[in-house]
Amino acid sequence: MGDCAGAEVVIVGGGFAGLAVAGELARRDGPRPLVVEAGPDAGHAHYRWELDRATADSRWLDPPADPHFWRPYSATGVTFTGMAGLRRRLGGRSLYWHGMALPIDPWALREPDWPAAVVRDLATEWDGGEPLLTRVQRDLAAWVGAPGGGLRPDQDPVKLAGYRFEAAPLAVRRAPDGRWKAYSPLEHWSETTRVLCDGYVTEVLLDRGRARGVRVRHAGTTRDIAADAVVLAASTIENSRLAIQALRSTGAIDEPRLDGLVDKVAQGFVATFAPDRLPPVLAGGAGTYVAPGGEGLRSNVYLNVSVNPAGLVVVDGYLIGEQRPGPHGSVRCVPAPDAPWQSIVDCRLGPDDVELVARQRAELQRVCDELYGEHHPLPFEDSPEFGSPDLADRLVTAQGFDRPGPPFTYAFPLGSELHEAGTLPLGRMLDDRHQLHAIPGLFVAGPASFPRSGAANPAVTILALGARLGATLAG
Repeated sequence: MGDCAGAEVVIVGGGFAGLAVAGELARRDGPRPLVVEAGPDAGHAHYRWELDRATADSRWLDPPADPHFWRPYSATGVTFTGMAGLRRRLGGRSLYWHGMALPIDPWALREPDWPAAVVRDLATEWDGGEPLLTRVQRDLAAWVGAPGGGLRPDQDPVKLAGYRFEAAPLAVRRAPDGRWKAYSPLEHWSETTRVLCDGYVTEVLLDRGRARGVRVRHAGTTRDIAADAVVLAASTIENSRLAIQALRSTGAIDEPRLDGLVDKVAQGFVATFAPDRLPPVLAGGAGTYVAPGGEGLRSNVYLNVSVNPAGLVVVDGYLIGEQRPGPHGSVRCVPAPDAPWQSIVDCRLGPDDVELVARQRAELQRVCDELYGEHHPLPFEDSPEFGSPDLADRLVTAQGFDRPGPPFTYAFPLGSELHEAGTLPLGRMLDDRHQLHAIPGLFVAGPASFPRSGAANPAVTILALGARLGATLAG
C-alpha cells in the first residue's frame, strides 16, 4: 500500500459501477482515482470465455463452487441465499453476467421517481449530445463489432400471444469454438488508474460530517487512505453497510437500517418439443427473444429457444418484472464498537409485488397455451416465500430429457436474479450529483442509487450512471 496513502477520489469496489466511474474519469483526464477492490486481480476474462462449459455451468448454478463467491451478510428466510451473492475479484459480476443489454424501461425512468436532471441526461440529452443510455448502447455495439453494427442478432422476430419478440440485444462476443464473453469495463481498462486489490474497506472516514477517506484492511494490516471524495461502488448491500455506518455516526439516521431493497420478480415455464412437432412460429431457430410487457405488467417477456443433447427443442418462456421498493426490503446493521458492522438482509414481496406475481402467472399461462395451441395447465407453486428452492436444478432439468414432457415452472427467489438495488436512491438519499444529502464528499454508484429499477437488466443503466458520476467528479 506504499503508493496508496491518499487520492483525490477513492472508489470502493472494482466491479461494473466502480470501473465505469473510473473509466469516465480517465477518459476526461480528471482526478486520478484509486479503486479499492475487496478481492484479488484474478484475471480479466469472462467466466464463459475462460472455463469449459461444465465448469462454467457449475459456477453459475452453484456459486459457492467459485472461489471468488462472497456473501458478506446474513439473510432472513430463503431470500438472498442460494444463488445470491457477490464475486469478490477485480471486475466483479461484470465477468459473470450474460450480456443482456436492455436500457431501463421508459415507464420506470420518469419523474417524480427519478430527479428531472437525471432523467434528462439518461434519456434526452447529455453533455451537449446524445443521452447516456443511447451512448452506452452504441459503445457496446461497437465493442461487439457485429456485421450489422447493432446489439441484436440477425434473427426474424417471433410473433406469439400478441407479442412481437425481437432478438434480445446482447453485449456478447463469440469465438468459433463456442466460447463467449459479455462486456466488462475491464475491456477498456486504463493503465493510469491505480488499483488496490485484496483491500477490504471497513468504514468511511469522516471529518466534521464530511467524507475524508476510507479505512482498509490489506495484507493483515489496517490503514487509512485519505481522499477528497469517496465513491461507494461495492454492491448494493456493501454500499448500504458503509452508508449506514457513516450516517449513524453523524446522527443522520436513528436506526441502522436502509429500506427500499429490491431484486426482480422473475418466473417462467419450460416446454419441450420434438423437432417435427415444433410450433411454426418458432421456425426461426435457436436464440433469446424479448418483448416489452408494458407498464401494466411491469415486466419484460422472454423466449429462449435451444436444442438439448437429445435433439429436443427446449422453449423457456419467462417474465422478469420490477419489484417495487418499500419497507418490505431492507438492509440493517448491528452496531458494534469496531467496523465492519454485521449486515442483515430482509426482503419480501410487497403488496404490489404479490399482485405482479399473479399477473405474471396469468400471462405465462396464456403464452404457454398459445405456444401449444391448446391448454396445458402450468403447475405454479404457492409457498410462504416466493421462489423455487430447487431453482438450480429446474434451470437445467430439460437438458436431460430424451422425449418431450409436460411443461414445468420455476421462480427465482428474491436475490437470485442478482439485480439488488434501491437502498440509496437518487432524490431521496442522493442529490443530482450522486452525493449523499447528509454527508458531503460521499457518493454512490451502481443500482443502490436506482429510485426504481424497472424490468430490464441493470447493466446499461449502471454504465450510464457511472459515466455521469465520473463526469461530475471530473468537473
